[in-house]
Amino acid sequence: MFTSQAVKALPDLSFDVSGSADWQAGHLRTIHRHLDITAVATEPTSGLFAVGTAAGNIYLYGAPGVECELKLVNPPGLRITFLQFAAAAFKLLAIDEHNRLHVFDLAGEGRPKLQRIAGLGHPVNALVTSPSHTHAFIALANGEIKTYDLLCLRISQYIIPNLWKMHEELSLTNKSGTPLDMVVDMVIHPRDLNLLFVAYEGGVILLDLKEQKAVRTFALTLPPGAPGGNGYHAKDILQPRHLQVTTLAIHPSGHLLAVGYADGTIGFWSLEDEDKPLMLRTVDSPEAEDLSAVDTIKLDSLLAAAHQHPPEPPREPIFKLTWSGFPNSSDPRGGDTVLTVLGGITIDSPPCVTALLLPPLRPPAPPTPTSPNQPTMPFLFPETRAAMCASLSVKDVHTYGAAGTVQDFLLFPRSSPHFSGTYDPNAILVISESDAPDARVCEAFEFPPPAFVESAKPPAPTEALKSSVPQEDPFEPDDALADELATTLQSMAMTADPSPVRLPHSLWSVLGEYIIKVDKHAHETLVRDKLGHIDGEVPFPVKGGLAWVEDSEGLAKYSKQQPNRILVSHLRNLSIQFLDLSPQLLNGTRPEVPLATGFPSPIPRLTIELAPILIDPSLGLTGSTDFDPRLIKQRIKAIHFAQESLECVAIMRSGAVILHRLDVPADAANFGQQTLPDEELVSLSHLRARKGLRYSPVFAVKPSEARGQVTSCALSDVGFLAVAYASGLLLIIDLRGPHVLLRSSSRPHGSSSFLHRHSESEPIQQLTWACCGLSSDHQPQMRLLCIADSGQTTVYTLRYGAPSTWSVDPHPVAAEAPAHLIPGGSFVLEAKKGYTLRADRKGLASVLQPGQAADSSGKCIWVAAGAKGVRCMLDVNGERVSRIEWGNKVGTVVHVEVVGHLDSYALVAYTSLGLALIYSLPHLEQITTLELHPSGLSLSHPPQTDESGDYIVHNTFPVPSGSHTRLISSTELHTLFSSRRAGLYAPPLVNLAHGRGSVPAQPQPVSLGPVSVMGSVLGYLGSLSITSAGDQIDALLAGPDRPIPKPQVRPTVKSTETGAIASSDPSQSSVAATAAGMSAGVGDLYNRLGTAIAERGERLGELQESLDHLGQGSKNMVAQAKRLAAQQSAKGWFGF
Repeated sequence: MFTSQAVKALPDLSFDVSGSADWQAGHLRTIHRHLDITAVATEPTSGLFAVGTAAGNIYLYGAPGVECELKLVNPPGLRITFLQFAAAAFKLLAIDEHNRLHVFDLAGEGRPKLQRIAGLGHPVNALVTSPSHTHAFIALANGEIKTYDLLCLRISQYIIPNLWKMHEELSLTNKSGTPLDMVVDMVIHPRDLNLLFVAYEGGVILLDLKEQKAVRTFALTLPPGAPGGNGYHAKDILQPRHLQVTTLAIHPSGHLLAVGYADGTIGFWSLEDEDKPLMLRTVDSPEAEDLSAVDTIKLDSLLAAAHQHPPEPPREPIFKLTWSGFPNSSDPRGGDTVLTVLGGITIDSPPCVTALLLPPLRPPAPPTPTSPNQPTMPFLFPETRAAMCASLSVKDVHTYGAAGTVQDFLLFPRSSPHFSGTYDPNAILVISESDAPDARVCEAFEFPPPAFVESAKPPAPTEALKSSVPQEDPFEPDDALADELATTLQSMAMTADPSPVRLPHSLWSVLGEYIIKVDKHAHETLVRDKLGHIDGEVPFPVKGGLAWVEDSEGLAKYSKQQPNRILVSHLRNLSIQFLDLSPQLLNGTRPEVPLATGFPSPIPRLTIELAPILIDPSLGLTGSTDFDPRLIKQRIKAIHFAQESLECVAIMRSGAVILHRLDVPADAANFGQQTLPDEELVSLSHLRARKGLRYSPVFAVKPSEARGQVTSCALSDVGFLAVAYASGLLLIIDLRGPHVLLRSSSRPHGSSSFLHRHSESEPIQQLTWACCGLSSDHQPQMRLLCIADSGQTTVYTLRYGAPSTWSVDPHPVAAEAPAHLIPGGSFVLEAKKGYTLRADRKGLASVLQPGQAADSSGKCIWVAAGAKGVRCMLDVNGERVSRIEWGNKVGTVVHVEVVGHLDSYALVAYTSLGLALIYSLPHLEQITTLELHPSGLSLSHPPQTDESGDYIVHNTFPVPSGSHTRLISSTELHTLFSSRRAGLYAPPLVNLAHGRGSVPAQPQPVSLGPVSVMGSVLGYLGSLSITSAGDQIDALLAGPDRPIPKPQVRPTVKSTETGAIASSDPSQSSVAATAAGMSAGVGDLYNRLGTAIAERGERLGELQESLDHLGQGSKNMVAQAKRLAAQQSAKGWFGF
């Protein structure tokens, strides 16, 4: 084949990247999405948040940029079952599925240090710490509770035996034969560290630690006829039933406890009365209902006509309870409280977490004894009991809905870690199941609900004054209408739903992501005031620590030369989120100049919310006549973003195409819906986004069964949108109307009948906008390349006419591309310089002012890559410049990109075997082959690339075959040019103690009665002084020979830039520094050796303990002797 002079004259566009040494692939950063959450914890004094996963990883988050990953080792990959902060010692405790305790020190700089791994020998059922002392209580499956010393890093000698087993053997209460002695929960008394509530399946025992004695036992047996949670249709309604405990929570005053049961009920007990609960109710019980009482009239009527009353649906067990107090009262006993409940709903109810607003606990003073025989405290007087019951009357209820079955929730206290970490919370994190099996999704909301806060406020003075003034005519129509309107508006304001909390990007449920390079001006526009206020949204309450990048090679200065990048993500909740992925964010390289933001950094004000648009049935965008208020079937299929105009188009699974525009002027809003001239379009300009969000909806292309699914979409930077459908229909839309310029159901014949040998109804698979010339028309024009799967291509030309109108040339041109074009595999390049000829401002200028572009040769090269190979064509439909086949040994090409570097351009093909094939342009000579991913690349989630050589690879959460939901579990950022870049992207160093506040003093006991009345159960149960209660508990649990280690002083390395001098004599300073370094090295060596020896000794001790248990179990003890020994031991614990 002869080569024309025009082809021979084409310059080499890959001159500066033509060597294999010019290409150096590397991994930069992994962005994690936590879909396998198994445990969460927060610590308010330091502002930290921790996430434990099923893969054995722990992630710590704090202030912007503060994030740290901890991995469990020996063996790795063990599931995290419990996660807890120890505020007093500033440590993080984790327990894995092999029942080992991992202790991490958070006080040092750099990264948290694993201090100790301790085996516990039995499965762990509960883990509890206190911010007032340095011991952890660990409840085991055998009913024992071990205490762990967080300073000495060892198991203390204080071990609590199985109290419930001893209680049953002593009292002979368990007649069913089923053991109920497993610990299900533990709570330290909020105001007396000496008291520990231990919830066994059979009941709750209140333990006096100092006296080693159980002082209260709360067990509930329903009398015959009492409905309980199963209702009057229960088969055993006429038999006594012992309720099985699942969890518990303590009132902030310490005088009440709420116990959750397996039948979905909550029992409320007074600490002063262990014989009878105050009431038993469900989350939706009427106010006066007590499910532990027998209503003989109702029971008789239901038993007499059982077939006429359908049985109640079964309830979930109560899985979790928290009881929150607030600084909303001057009374020491507190004000309104909120009981948050997980579970207890009927199985046919929508999944949720229930919050109950309860009145203050304000019992009156007990009556004065009139005779010496009248009982005194702890006797619960009727007046006191009635006041306690009144404090449990629900004032308001709110349900925090979830997308799936709720697995857990976490409250975020504002500042105090006391009261089990539930005091004065301002946010709640709800973790629920996803439609992807085994995946967990997160949602966060404001807490408590605004309606709870409003209901706690006293009535306005004006309303009170108005109610006290007599009305002359209470039935005046105008006044009545005004009052009704005011009341309605007030009720609407008071019942507002809690605002959503802005989740960190690691907790997003991402379905797809795209990396986009933007110029400096566009980047500045996007990130302007990115953290500004958004109406109805609050930030995530995490703020602790600081972070910096270790830049020993001085790479930060080169980051300024890198282009700005944006990461666009579409989420499961039908929102589009933007993140700043620019390397310029990594500019904090030392503790004195920390990172100011995370990497990547979310841009909340660019959030696009599609749910409020799709839920409106009048717009007809869901593609279904069935109203779906939860939008379960709706998903975002693809996102298209214009790099200059910054417009964004969302393609929905239903076939709808929705366009949003940035910073629409407020005066451009329409109060009514605008009617558009084209039936395919619907105006959205009357819909306004939440105040603070910058993107506004403009219009949408409605779905249609006749048109079918969207097969391709292309958005230009100069106001044109093209959409192709499975039916073969093509729409070209001018966004300035908007109005349809072309509605074509078939592509007309061009000059070559050979190119149109395929069916005219063949759908278009690829659309490409370009401002370029053709071989038959060298004048640059606005062109749209429409490529079918067979390679048949039709080129439409848009021509500009007066006055400021555009029209589509009725005579399109035909061209030919390779068959089965790879998505995104069409590029139109300038033949002289190599840059992409887009439909942007520069391209529009070349169309409107031809000949003005000095750097343009007037010719272009069309690069089209198909499944079998790639070809380059001169002027789109001109002669072929070059062509190559991929070959069979490289796998399947899943993605292609024209990459620009050092003003040179090359074609990069990514294959399923994890290879990158690099070819020169325009002659397609192979430069090199890079091995990127040995495990290969996914065909369903190919890499997303930008033109600078950076790309992202998605790892999806594993789901069974056939599942339609594939959430992204991590996003890996890679580059083809890692020289002088990779080191800057390493995980940052952190100082988690920076900005950490002091732990508040331990809350003191409060009297059950008014302040003037002395006497409370805490006065005779508790015997420790409040000022030193934590120290006394530590001494009690650790024993008399506690070897408290001295705190290690970490040497602080001061930067020379600060001008700090250790000594006035330079020689002395040098010698001192050398000696200090040697001492520190030797000391560190001894510390490591000591730690290793201690760990070895501890493991030998655990082995010996296991052998002892084995030997003990093999002995043939006499049953009578064992029973007598247990009874004697029980007498000591229960005070007999």
